[in-house]
Amino acid sequence: MSVELNPMRWPGNWKDASALAFLNETPINCLVAEKGALPESVAARAKEKGLTVVDPAAPPAGIFIAEGVWPGVQAQETSTTAGPTGNPWVDSNGWKVRLEQARHPAARVWVDARPKGQVFPDAYQTALADSAVYGGRWIVSLDDQIAAAMAQGKAGAVAAWKKIAAAARFFEDRKAWSAYTSEAVVGIMSDFTGDNEFMGGELLNLVARTNQQYRVILKNKLSPASFANLKAVIYGDATAPTPAVKNNIMAFVQGGGLLITNPKWGIAPGMRASNQDNERYVWRTSGKGRIAFAKTEFDDPWVIAQESVLLISHRHDLLRFWNGGAVGSYFTMAPDRKRALVHMLFYADRGPDEVGVRVAGNYRSGKLWTLDGKQSAIEIIPQRDAVELHLPAAAQYAAAELEA
Repeated sequence: MSVELNPMRWPGNWKDASALAFLNETPINCLVAEKGALPESVAARAKEKGLTVVDPAAPPAGIFIAEGVWPGVQAQETSTTAGPTGNPWVDSNGWKVRLEQARHPAARVWVDARPKGQVFPDAYQTALADSAVYGGRWIVSLDDQIAAAMAQGKAGAVAAWKKIAAAARFFEDRKAWSAYTSEAVVGIMSDFTGDNEFMGGELLNLVARTNQQYRVILKNKLSPASFANLKAVIYGDATAPTPAVKNNIMAFVQGGGLLITNPKWGIAPGMRASNQDNERYVWRTSGKGRIAFAKTEFDDPWVIAQESVLLISHRHDLLRFWNGGAVGSYFTMAPDRKRALVHMLFYADRGPDEVGVRVAGNYRSGKLWTLDGKQSAIEIIPQRDAVELHLPAAAQYAAAELEA
């Protein structure tokens, strides 16, 4: 079995091979550096230590490098911004990891997201978890200030590094979680290329911000599993679906699903419904299912993502948060469906003090994991076909592991 590569971008201000000692007893076993950027003494010593050196312009087979963003709450320089694109605005790479996994199922997705100047030390744990939760790997990238401080042996910087290494170890020690499958309510269907790249990608990004559990559906790779257990599908591409794709979607609708689409689909499918209670959509029916057919073409993915929550209905929510703040989530299930994982990422500089989350399904017990490898009990309150979890104060990441 090949060794899993855990990458780190070699800091430009680390000129001495002695800095490789920071990687001792950590899962990080791969240095990422552009051709000629790694000092010869470092490259030679890295080879002696069994480390892999990767040029991001030519990654090894089985690795796909995606350009990412620095994850977290993006603040504006002024406080006058308002409206749907105002603060707070959370950036995440989770949707991109999932999209590239769908496109490259045999590859491990690495995310190249570098800090913008000096960042809050614990934000590095957020950056690592933001990729690892979804099965990706963040190319650990330090800002110049913390890298220099580490080289000088400054206690605060070294402590921050130890937290990064602990977070990497946390996910390395839980590889079994990668075999869990994602749960989903809504599928986002597109080819995510050309004229469809922006709308498709932003729908993934913004639906994730609503904490709806979604599935990436590539319309050129459809199978029965594409629609399994979904309540709805959003089709927002700039061109009408091919007859084969249309037949697959309409079979899903006729079986009881919901299609959310717009005039780019072509002639509105199904029959007009008698109840017209949405000013932006015309309701239509087909078989056991419904179509929410937008009266105008899709132009704002934020609006579509928000509207989809209400069109699908909160009664289908798999996760519902209270006091979560800037929270992202990912709900997965073990192959035997007796264990579930609720991954929670808190993107503010400090996590919330008291979080409540409703999880669909019946679970008897659970424990909460944090990035330091510690676990604690979770208060579980049974509900009808769901449980309510009351969590203690959280930092950047926590995972609720539930037993049926």
